[in-house]
This record gives sequence, structure tokens and C-alpha cells, in this order.
Amino acid sequence: MRKQMFILALLICSPWLSAHAETKNKPQPTTLVQAINLAKEHPRLQTSMLNQDAARASLSAQGSYAYNPELSLELQDRKLNGVGRDTDYYISLSQGIEMGGKVGYRKQVAQAELQQSQYDTQILRLQLIRDVATAFVQLHEADKVLTIRQQQSALYLELYQGVQRQLDVGDANLLQANLAASAYAAALSALNLAQQDVTLASNQYYQAVGQFDSQPINTDLPTLDIAWQTPNNAYSIALVSRPEIKRLQAQTQHADAQADLANASRYVDPTISLMTGREAGEKLLKLGVSFPIPLSNNNKGMYQASLAQAQASQSQATWFKQRLKQDVFAAISNHQSAMQVLKVFTQQTSVDSTALAKKAFDAGELSLEDLVLHINQALDAKLTRLNLTTQAWLARIHLAYTLGHPEYILQGIQK
Repeated sequence: MRKQMFILALLICSPWLSAHAETKNKPQPTTLVQAINLAKEHPRLQTSMLNQDAARASLSAQGSYAYNPELSLELQDRKLNGVGRDTDYYISLSQGIEMGGKVGYRKQVAQAELQQSQYDTQILRLQLIRDVATAFVQLHEADKVLTIRQQQSALYLELYQGVQRQLDVGDANLLQANLAASAYAAALSALNLAQQDVTLASNQYYQAVGQFDSQPINTDLPTLDIAWQTPNNAYSIALVSRPEIKRLQAQTQHADAQADLANASRYVDPTISLMTGREAGEKLLKLGVSFPIPLSNNNKGMYQASLAQAQASQSQATWFKQRLKQDVFAAISNHQSAMQVLKVFTQQTSVDSTALAKKAFDAGELSLEDLVLHINQALDAKLTRLNLTTQAWLARIHLAYTLGHPEYILQGIQK
């Protein structure tokens, strides 16, 4: 009796235990905010920070003087004409003198290199946030499509099995059975493709966040605020915020400093020397100045190359600003269009007529062909709504990236 009661209780509790196990094993939802925070910890950013440390060390080294003082001691054993020997000695101290402000120009070059590395980090961070947000939205869409395809395949499986039972008792014909089998096969094929898309999107997401994991994640995507407006002075904001412009300006400063350094290097650096000693019993004292003769290398070519590089950097900055203006206008137009389409589609009443159509079919009021048509139309409506939401999110992400303000992604959502 106790055994029967135990089995009965187990049968009653088994659905609850199964649901509890599924809930326990289901991964915790990952929000878009969490994904963006992962982008800020990307290993590539850590490498970029190390490049900044190297640039700072180079700046410290370039601030040092190029020449160190040199001290030399020379001893000479000399035999006297008579009996005995004597030792002569020479002590000299020399120091090279940098002319033309070379130390300052080297520091300017190193400072510009440090600024370029800092802006490179900012550029990389902006790109990583864009890539992670994009991959997160695409993974969310792939998960939702997979859920829809699973529901579709389950529905067509039920329909296929029902038609097969009707065929066995003579209430359905072979054409109806073939139609149900074909619809179920198409649903299974779509389900397989959806599963592959989830795997690919998951792999792209983990690559975007810089992690190596294959565990599935449960994406939690907020609802877009369709009424969110783009700032009126969007182009001005982009000019100030995009780190590529500052990077090109630092690149121009670097080329100018290199040109100044190359020009200063055309002038030779003298070496001042002081020598004292004793020779043949007489004390010696000598002061000298020496100049190298720039016969084979006068740094003229380096100077001209640096000037050309400075002009090229200025041209790149001008071209980037012109292209950025077009990118801003295109991003705003794309965003407005995506929001408008999503608004129109959201305002439309969405009714899933699948259940009603199936009841009508079971009651004999709807043919099998019309039932399949209604099911496909309902599924297409779900997929269209999902795709429009994804396109709107991608437009918002691209706009935030173009303006150089990734926080716009999270500002334009419904609280």
C-alpha cells in the first residue's frame, strides 16, 4: 500500500520536478548592459593598454639627453734616455652638445605617439561595443526564431499525426496526407537551419566579447523606445566625439614633430673635450671642440619624408570629416526609417489565428490547405515582427557608433 502511494505521489509530482529541473538548468538571462560591460573587458583592450604603457616609457626615455659624458684615462710607459723609466698619463673628459632643440622635438614625437595609442584604445573600445551589441541582438533574434521554428514543427507534427490517423480510418485522402507530411518536413528543415543559425550567432557573440565558451546563453533584450529622438546637432557631436578625428590630429602632430626633428638633425652636434695630463715631466691642459662632417647623411631625405607624411595626415583628416558627415546623415535616415516601420507594425493589431484555424479545421469548417496557409501566415507575421525589431536595434547601434556615443544604445529604450 505504501509502495502504491509512493508511486502515485511520484507520478503526481513528476511534472513539477521536471519543470523545476528545467528551470534550474536554464541559464540566467544575460542583459545587453552585461554584454556591453564584457566588451569593455575584452583582451584586445588589455593589449592596447599595454601599448600605452610602452608609449609612456618611450616618452620618458626620449626626454633624456642623447649624449653621456665620456671619461678616458691613458697611460704610457716611456723609457728615459738615461737610466730608468717614466710614466706619462692623459685624462680627458668629453661631452656632446645637442643643438637645434632635438630633445624637445623627440619629446613631441613621443608625446604624439602616446596620444595616438590612447586614441587607438578609444577607437577599439567603440568598435568592440558596437560589435558586441550587434552580436547580442543577432543572437537574440536567432534564439527567438528557433523558438518559433520549434513551435512550428511541433504543430505540424501534431497535424501530420492527426491526418495519418484520419487516413487510417478513411476520413482523409492520400493528397491530404502528403500535404501534411510535406509541411512537417519543411518545418523540420527550417528548424534545422534555425539551430545552425543559433550556433553561428552564439559563436560570433563569444568572439565579440573575447571569450571562448560554448555554453548557451539566455538573451534578455529590452524594448526600444520608438519615440527617442536623435540630437539636432548630430554632426557636431560626431566631430567632437569620434576618436578617429583626434587620432588623425595626433598623427599630424607626430609627423610635424618628426619633420622638425629631421630638420634639426641636419645641423651637427659639437663635442667639447677637456684633457689634462703629464708628458715628459710637463703638465698638459687642452680644450677642444670637434664637429662631425655630414657628407653621406644630412637627414634631408628624412625631413622631406616627414613633411609629406604631415600633408598626408592632414588630407586624411579632411577626407574623414567629409565621409563622417555623409555617414551621420545616412545613419540618421536609416534609424528614422527603421523606427517608423517598427512603429507602424507595432500599432497594428496582431492576432495569432493559428488556434482558431485549427479549431475550424477540427470542426470541418476549414480545409487542410487553408489550415496550412493560415499557419504559415501567422508564422510569417511573427518572423516579420522579429526581423523588424532586429533591424531597428541594428539601426540604433549603428547610429550610436557613428555619433561616437555608445551610451545612446541604452538611452533609447523603454524603462
